[in-house]
Amino acid sequence: MNMVFLVLREIKYFTNFYNKMYQFLLFFQPLVFLTIVYFLQQLRGDINSDRFVVASALISMWSYVLYSSGSALVSQRWSDTLKLLIAAPVSLFQVIISKALSNSVIALISMALSFFYARFIYGFNIQIINYAWFFISVLVLIFSLCVVGLILAIVFVVFQNVYDYQNLILTPIILMCGVFIPVNQLPIVIEYLSYGVPMTWGIKAVYESIEMNSLMYTSMVTSIIVSFVYLILASFIIKKMEVILRKHGKLGAM
Repeated sequence: MNMVFLVLREIKYFTNFYNKMYQFLLFFQPLVFLTIVYFLQQLRGDINSDRFVVASALISMWSYVLYSSGSALVSQRWSDTLKLLIAAPVSLFQVIISKALSNSVIALISMALSFFYARFIYGFNIQIINYAWFFISVLVLIFSLCVVGLILAIVFVVFQNVYDYQNLILTPIILMCGVFIPVNQLPIVIEYLSYGVPMTWGIKAVYESIEMNSLMYTSMVTSIIVSFVYLILASFIIKKMEVILRKHGKLGAM
């Protein structure tokens, strides 16, 4: 129950949309990408508009998770409330994963808006054969985004200039996970690295579910398995981090 309460509180907090950057990421960034897709289609006419519309939604989702989840602990540290979280009767793992999960769920707003803009503003007609399987693949992607956000929250808390690193990895991860170009068309070294990222399999499953490709089942299962491996690893790291912080009694231990 604590976990559900934390997730609901996080969603309620972030859906106030006081943060201007989050407003841009959720509401305006999809519009920018879809405008580019629209003019590309007008100029060339031979682009796969379905893939690019979905790609614009995926980019917006990833951007939101990167900045919101990646800054989850950093913002607490800057506001000097991280020590209160450590002293709270809830485990640090529950606190962080609730933030990562709520941010991933809120990122769905960006995907929904991307499809809304694409259909009613630009007139794109996305051909999704089976909406049920597409929705399931999106849920798998949300789980992978949650786990990636959890990892980012742990990694970025040790950096002072966290936004520089977030900006640095924003585009490379988009390219590496196959948002625009299928992973099997990337250089062999990058391809193998990509397969180790849970998001890669989630994104692959989303694209495959649109065409009802039989490989989507394998991609979804693989995404879940890889995500669980990272989740277990993150849980272990956070528990160790919590023990060290409680033992030293100061944030300098991080």
